[in-house]
Amino acid sequence: MPQILVPIIVPAIAGGLCLLIPRRVKGVREVITLAGLVWAFVAALQLFGQWPLSFTRDWVVFGDLSVQFDLLLSHFSAFIIVFVVLFGLVVALYSMSWLSKEHDGRRYYTLLLWTVAASVGAVLSNNLLLLLIFWEALTAILFFYVNMGRKKAEAAEGAAKSFIMLGLSDAALFLAVALIWVRFGTLSMDQLSIFVGDGATIAIYVLMMVGAITKAGAMPFHTWIPAAAKGAPTPVMALLPASIDKLLGIYLLARISLDIFNIGPAMQLLLMIIGAVTIIGAVLMALIQHDLKVLLSYHAISQVGYMVLGIGTGVPIGIAGGLFHMLNHAIYKSCLFLTAGSIEKQAGTTEISKLGGLARAMPITFAACAVAAFAISGVPPFNGFVSKWMVYSGLVELGARGMSTYWIFLVAALFGSALTLASFVKVLYSGFLGQRPSNLANVREAPWPMTVPMIVLAALCVLFGVWAKFPIDTFINPIVHGSVVTGASGALDVSVGFWDPGVATGLIILGILVGLAVFGVGRLTTRRTGHIFIGGHKPPESLDAMHVTGTGFYNTIRETKGLKGMFANAEQGIFDVYEMGGRLGNVLVQSLRSAHNGVLSTYLTWAVIGLGAMVFALLSVLLKQLVGGR
Repeated sequence: MPQILVPIIVPAIAGGLCLLIPRRVKGVREVITLAGLVWAFVAALQLFGQWPLSFTRDWVVFGDLSVQFDLLLSHFSAFIIVFVVLFGLVVALYSMSWLSKEHDGRRYYTLLLWTVAASVGAVLSNNLLLLLIFWEALTAILFFYVNMGRKKAEAAEGAAKSFIMLGLSDAALFLAVALIWVRFGTLSMDQLSIFVGDGATIAIYVLMMVGAITKAGAMPFHTWIPAAAKGAPTPVMALLPASIDKLLGIYLLARISLDIFNIGPAMQLLLMIIGAVTIIGAVLMALIQHDLKVLLSYHAISQVGYMVLGIGTGVPIGIAGGLFHMLNHAIYKSCLFLTAGSIEKQAGTTEISKLGGLARAMPITFAACAVAAFAISGVPPFNGFVSKWMVYSGLVELGARGMSTYWIFLVAALFGSALTLASFVKVLYSGFLGQRPSNLANVREAPWPMTVPMIVLAALCVLFGVWAKFPIDTFINPIVHGSVVTGASGALDVSVGFWDPGVATGLIILGILVGLAVFGVGRLTTRRTGHIFIGGHKPPESLDAMHVTGTGFYNTIRETKGLKGMFANAEQGIFDVYEMGGRLGNVLVQSLRSAHNGVLSTYLTWAVIGLGAMVFALLSVLLKQLVGGR
């Protein structure tokens, strides 16, 4: 078997084996899943550095038309498949303890393995039609995966919405592929170099962009992610919307924006606008959420804005920041969803107002959640800060190049980070600090198969922040400074502006040590104690009555003048393209219903009109042939 096929074939076969194993057989599926993913991960690591590597076979032949099964390993795709398989591996290990008897382990592990196989196939595809087939397979897998949630009604609704929205975006992608074939006569991505200058090429690029950003979850094609989060199994959210879907969506966006198309300033500005709106709009929605999984889903949307914004800048440091943020986000958002799954498993709820004081009971989960929360908020020295700083630097460079409106996008990016931190202050306080409710008194740390993946991902948040030069030089640099396909050498300065990861980390550690010393000295002093005094009233006997959550303050944001109406409209689906489509469809149905009133003369009129249109079309074609023959 050619080595390039191993990360596709091995998980696909392992998934089939999991489906064949009877339900009563315990433990075998888990072993097959881990073994298959470890094999695929080792193969992905071996492939990294072997680009360009290709595999081509005739696939479908219609006379002179031949569609090939064409795979191409580039630097970009080699880097992506390493992390696709890694996320599949950590989620598989996590799921060993997360899954309960209510879940169908056969389907679950089969879908997980097929997700990895289809994702690797999509990234390696050099033929656009082959890419589309793998892309569609992932949409179908997500539908079945979301449907496996315990809350059947919410799971079914989320699965249907996800399938419809992603299916329509896939249709846009298919239309773009068809137009490329008609106009340029090839579907091989490495043979395409399209200048976006006329209406047709603009339409093709926009259609492909819609397919990419819907998969990634950018506004306005984002609402399938919160819908899925309400009912889907939490590890599924960590695997697909949090990590793999982001990698695939931004991978495709980068390929079409940096390699296949020469998009120009107008399309770059469009990307920047989408990025800025996504950052602010989604983080505002995250602020008012009280369910941890839905809150995380809106942050998954918001962070896509930084990726799209970075690619839209068109300058090396900004593009590198967007691509690095793609990787960083997949790491810390997957970690956050896994911590949410641990809380759900151990505490029985993800409702933030019902949690509290879990830091001592679940110290590993708390530490992993805190690290990932600081990373997504752009707090140094974690990885999220580095990639955001690079995006900021790209925007500043645009200003130096003469773009007068760069500061609008810069303010949006900075403001989004501040609101993200505010949102996760609520999560950390309400979930892990403060007083623990009495019904959570017996909560304990999650089992080791669940904690190990969280530790690995949290460690990557630290390592890719403190030693950011390694992932940037290894994964990002060749994409930005060379061809997206072949890669090239070149140095990208991480120490942009006043930021140097090593020095800054040392100063941060020094500041923490000084703070701990001051805190220790303060504890040596004598402390005075007294009776509890609450407004002159005797405190309640039950400590639960005194439980103060971190959600109260954020309720005031919902009622803020100027935002109240926006939040109400958003929750009613006014800005939801899925709901808009439903309303437009209803108008169309009602119009057709009113036209078909059951009166025979009306139907005869429609039939005559239709027949007349067909005759006119046929006569037009005949006339053109006669004129051409002369």
